[in-house]
Amino acid sequence: MPSRRVTTVWAMVWLLAAGWLAFAHVARAMDGRDRNVAQFYHTAWTVREGAPGQVTALAQTSDGYLWLGTQTGLYRFDGVRFERYRPREGGDFPASSVASLYAPPSGGLWVGFRYGVASFIDGDRAMHYAAAAGLPPGTVYAIGGTPDGRIWGATFNGLVQFEHGSWRLVQQPMGLPGTRARNLSVDREGRLWVATEDALAWLPPQGKRFEVVTRSVGRVNRIAEAPDGSIWVAEADGGVRPAWTGKGDPGAAGPVLRLSSAGLLFDRDGALWMPTLGDGIRRVPRVDRFAGREIGAEGHEAERFLERDGLSSDYVSAVIQDREGNIWVGGSRGLDRFRVSRLLPALTLPGATDFAMVAARGHGVWVGTKNRPLTRLEATGETLASLRQPITAASRDGGGTWLGGPNGLWRLHDGVPEPFATLPYADYSGVQAVVGDGTGGVWVSINRPGLFHFTEGGWEHDPLPAFPNDPSPLVLARDRRGRLWMGFARNAILIRQGDVDTRLDAAQGLAVGNVTALLEDGERMWVGGELGLGVVKGARVQMIGTLGEPLRGVSGLVRDRRGDVWANAAQGIAHLRAKDVARALEDASYRPPVEWFDSLDGLPGTPAQFRPLPTAVLADDGRLWFATTSGIVSLDPADVPRNPLPPHVAIRTVSTDMGTWPAAPTMHLPAGTERLRIAFTSTSLTMPERVRFRYRMEGLDTRWRDAGEDREATYTDPPPGRYVFHVTATNEDGVANDVGASITVVVARAFYQMPWFFLVCLALVAVLIWVAFLLRLRRIALQMRARLQERHAERERIARELHDTLLQSIQGLSMRFQAIANKVPPGDPLRDAMERALDRADDALVEARDRVRDLRTHVGESARLDTALRALAAAFVAEHAVPVVVNVDIDVRDLDALVRDELFGIAREAVHNAMAHADATRIDIDLRMDRCELVLAVRDDGRGIDDASLRDGRDGHWGLRGMRERAAAMGGHVTIAARSAGGTEVMARLPVERAFPGRHTHIGRWWRRIVDAFRQR
Repeated sequence: MPSRRVTTVWAMVWLLAAGWLAFAHVARAMDGRDRNVAQFYHTAWTVREGAPGQVTALAQTSDGYLWLGTQTGLYRFDGVRFERYRPREGGDFPASSVASLYAPPSGGLWVGFRYGVASFIDGDRAMHYAAAAGLPPGTVYAIGGTPDGRIWGATFNGLVQFEHGSWRLVQQPMGLPGTRARNLSVDREGRLWVATEDALAWLPPQGKRFEVVTRSVGRVNRIAEAPDGSIWVAEADGGVRPAWTGKGDPGAAGPVLRLSSAGLLFDRDGALWMPTLGDGIRRVPRVDRFAGREIGAEGHEAERFLERDGLSSDYVSAVIQDREGNIWVGGSRGLDRFRVSRLLPALTLPGATDFAMVAARGHGVWVGTKNRPLTRLEATGETLASLRQPITAASRDGGGTWLGGPNGLWRLHDGVPEPFATLPYADYSGVQAVVGDGTGGVWVSINRPGLFHFTEGGWEHDPLPAFPNDPSPLVLARDRRGRLWMGFARNAILIRQGDVDTRLDAAQGLAVGNVTALLEDGERMWVGGELGLGVVKGARVQMIGTLGEPLRGVSGLVRDRRGDVWANAAQGIAHLRAKDVARALEDASYRPPVEWFDSLDGLPGTPAQFRPLPTAVLADDGRLWFATTSGIVSLDPADVPRNPLPPHVAIRTVSTDMGTWPAAPTMHLPAGTERLRIAFTSTSLTMPERVRFRYRMEGLDTRWRDAGEDREATYTDPPPGRYVFHVTATNEDGVANDVGASITVVVARAFYQMPWFFLVCLALVAVLIWVAFLLRLRRIALQMRARLQERHAERERIARELHDTLLQSIQGLSMRFQAIANKVPPGDPLRDAMERALDRADDALVEARDRVRDLRTHVGESARLDTALRALAAAFVAEHAVPVVVNVDIDVRDLDALVRDELFGIAREAVHNAMAHADATRIDIDLRMDRCELVLAVRDDGRGIDDASLRDGRDGHWGLRGMRERAAAMGGHVTIAARSAGGTEVMARLPVERAFPGRHTHIGRWWRRIVDAFRQR
């Protein structure tokens, strides 16, 4: 809610006013009183350009926006784009027809509507006040603020004051006559002026009672203060007049203008602007010149600018001056701007398109054309000469001012043209170059081959033998040494000194194309042409390249009193500063910057490229004059209007493919933003076309980006993160706002860009790797099982072959030998030998049968390993009477069958070795889990085993090697070592997942269940 303004706010007003005064001092040439209203640079925006119609009020807020109150709503304008304002907070406006606007210096905007509604706008928020807030019904004609912080409103039902969030009527309590307040205004002293239907009165600063000035007032539309402090009023019926001066008769302060004015404005220069309802905009440059007079509607004292002159509408109802000095006018069909251009257009030369210019004595220029009389132009007016002949060329030297045209040559004497000579050819259409020879004669170039010289003896023709193609010079110049310079088409210059001619062309460095401009500069000669700019130094030509766009079509060259070089070129008027020119002359590689003056500065058309030449002239008073095909303009190079105010920068909107949002300090954008567009603007209203921007996105850009005149930044696929977007601007005169504007942009992360998503992916990858590892283990286990099955099958085959062949054959042989032995008598030594041999054969057969039994014997499909081990122990105990103790600490019900057989084989071999070779008195068999391994240990207390047997085994015995091979076949290993307490320990270890497939982990069990489920299907 707007609060009571304090005195410090008005201090800002005086500072701003001081800035305006400084601006006016810096830009003295912008004193509009020296210009006719038609000489202002005028721009109109109509409905076709997006401007609203029916403009009723104008205001400029502290952020530089121009606000337009209309009968259909509120709009704001940044110099480029019109935008209908709708608040985002506080609700929409309760009314649409705007009657008044007031922009407090502290910021924000008051809007007065018809039918008793007022609103205060602060950024995107609006607060509305109507009858519930104490505001009386009826139109709010005006709103204003005084330095003491009070806000006042002039309404149909009286004067109101805003305080503590509500309005109250104060007209009668404060001694203000009447029942209505038609208008109000605050002067520079802080006095509040109010006009009612009965009186004009003022309230002193912090005062309690009004002082009545006069009761003889009509219906006052506007109150304004003149530069001298006088108070003027615009009356609906009585016109415009001074109403109070504070020191005498108001009539002495200015004229009474009998105009039906809808408004009133004194600009900074003191000129009076008056919008009218049907008669366009009226302007009085100097009201003090007409003090005490009465000026009617048709009087020429009040300049008129109408729809036929380019005004958007003759029905005009609002006028203000912005902080840069531009005049804005609002009417029924749009918006108009009047600004002081840098180039002052000539007052009047209607119908002329070709201008031959030459400097006049003292000040101004003489201008001749083909269809208009010879005219002397000055910055403040024009004077026609008596010469009515067409003029196509002009020059001035010590011998006077020379004029040439189709009908001859003239020389000015005290400003009066006098005939000098007729042309050598009567059928010629004009002169394209003329220059005096310094001895009373004149050199002339016409559209015929060669050069013509007029002396006392008449005309002499020089065919110029140095040019075999018979050209004629486009430009002529005579330097202080008396040399005649001739510029030709096709990149050639001829310098004549007496009887000696020197030619310059591409061989000497000349590269300007057609030579159309020559300018003497001390010992140098500047050359301009269709391709650029060069300088003749001695016998060489140095081309001057410029920064940025190269010069083209240079047809006029001048150097002002400060040493700056000005060129009238095809792109506009080019300005090269003296220090840059000096550096370019010393360093041929240096490219000086160029300041351009073009149509935005008031330049009409483009300069002529062939005739009349030159198109640029330096007047005696230092003013520069430039001619184009559409008119003549001038400027004072020492007093070029400048804009010292840095442009205000604002960020408007942020857009993505998903929508557009108004800019906020922090913008949160959705994940997956593919195209980010940030629109920004500047409220520099003088030349918004020349405001240049640069921007940078911290976190994305490593340097500033030059946007030029574009007002949007685009980023493609910005990654998630937090960024700060900065934008700065520079106005048309290079004054920068380096602070600019900034917002924070936060691009959200997609779910796949979240940290938890990466953790989930890592976990999933780990699970997949683990599953792959398990599958690999399962495959290895299956491969091992297959190898074990192949081994057992091979053992059974060998056992079967041994049984069916070798054992059967040996047994048959034994039986035959036994039959033979039986035929030998008992007691015979031969029979005894044969019996002994058969006994050994029986032993071998028993041993062979044991080996075949070992090959075919395994625990069996149904027997568990612990049961088999206990049975093995019982068998050995029964046969050898050595205790064998079995200790099994784990559940071996789902032990792999092949692993079971191999472990049983290892245990049997270890017990057999202990029984046969160690003389053990006790043997222990342990089966247990050790972390992730299944361990089978066989220990005895015998005499141990020597190192050689551990390393190489015993000759002819394969038990130790067999145990190791069995362990390796299971994916494990066997260690055989002597015990420190005596005896031997055989220990077999293998991974538990090999012994118990699918049981070693929870994942394995789940995986096995899944596999089993699929198998069942």
